[in-house]
Amino acid sequence: MTMSAGRQGDAPTLKGSWEGLHAEALALSRQGNDEAIDKLGFLIERLAGLPETRRTAQDDRLQTILEQSVLGLQSHYARRNRLDDMAAASEEILGILSEDACSLWRENQARAHWWQGRHESAAETLRAEVDKLPFEVELRWLLFSVLLDAGEIDQADRVKISLLDKLAGLFQKRGLAGLDLADEQTQLSVKEQLAGEEGDDQISLQFGLLHFLNASVEMEKGRWQEALDAFGSAAKLSDAYGERWHLIYRPLVVNGQAKLAQRALNREESPVSQGFWRGLSGFYAGDRQGAAAEWRRVAQISLDEVTLPSVGDWILAHYYLDAPQPPGQAAAEIESAQDATTSEEGGDQGSLTDTGRKGLQVALNLLGQRDTQRDPLVLGLAALGWGMSGNKEHLHRNLRHSIELLRGSLQDNKLAVFNWYFFRDLLSPEDFAGVEQFFHAPKAAG
Repeated sequence: MTMSAGRQGDAPTLKGSWEGLHAEALALSRQGNDEAIDKLGFLIERLAGLPETRRTAQDDRLQTILEQSVLGLQSHYARRNRLDDMAAASEEILGILSEDACSLWRENQARAHWWQGRHESAAETLRAEVDKLPFEVELRWLLFSVLLDAGEIDQADRVKISLLDKLAGLFQKRGLAGLDLADEQTQLSVKEQLAGEEGDDQISLQFGLLHFLNASVEMEKGRWQEALDAFGSAAKLSDAYGERWHLIYRPLVVNGQAKLAQRALNREESPVSQGFWRGLSGFYAGDRQGAAAEWRRVAQISLDEVTLPSVGDWILAHYYLDAPQPPGQAAAEIESAQDATTSEEGGDQGSLTDTGRKGLQVALNLLGQRDTQRDPLVLGLAALGWGMSGNKEHLHRNLRHSIELLRGSLQDNKLAVFNWYFFRDLLSPEDFAGVEQFFHAPKAAG
């Protein structure tokens, strides 16, 4: 990432507001237009050339635009998969950014190295940032994920041990020394003692993270019961996990752990998500009639009653009802709430049944709404529907766009692993082979 600070001192005044120029650059980036590089680079050079007093006037107005431009340029390089540029540092520019902005930049640099397969370099950068911000959940989770991806399970487990050490030091300063912070009952007791104090929710979050990291290690080792128990402890200690049981029942289902998945699914509040994943669990266990019954119940739920977090599962239930049917059950017997209309994007939906077309139509409608039009997972769902209908062009185009959005938002460079199963299940082997590159694959399948 090449950025010149330019000469120091007053820069020539530009026509239009700085905010307007920045907004224009970001709009180009969202379109995938590389003109954004020149515009963001221009902003960075000019703003970096201003005296610090001018940049920090009016509540850091120009300093904020500078930092947003630097991070925006990094994000654009990520979107365009220019990972060398994304990771290349201009120490001159980084030297005038705030500590928080520099930390974000280094975190993103580590992502670029991770996506390039440079796990050691990514981990080294993240360890330095975690040492400076030991209770930053996203940073610690990113370091943990990099190490797991590299197959360094013992090193990943040490991320949890490091957090325990940091918590022990924190509580010692608060007069709570000598506690066995690895013990769940001790954690619950501390949580009660600190209830109502400033930061008590963050303490609960850290305790929850400890158990979630443990659950992830156990899953990596294939110790499913232990993983479920550890996640149960995380959920007990922190609402951040108590409201996200999908983090455990999804991997249990796709790894064939039907009985354990059932226990986790009992904690899922959405009947849509419960029904879809129960059906998928039965599907993988060979009970296709039971699976279809679960999915039909989901399909009968009015879309008006479906919450946004579970709408993807509602769409998938419709897709799976269009998948290989249970023995002896004709496609005509699959219930459909209503016909779907043809999308404005065009394309042939004719090879889908009414049920599948309805799922695809809802996915496309979501892409027309402000809150979800740029959601990578919704794009993925639309791509899957197009693929099932035989439209390879829309399948590939939507998946490419989905990955661009994931990279640009610095979330990931591939769709999450559970998506691999959906596309494998619902596309022809030939079509799946053509798009498998877009997904994190299960390690056993790699």
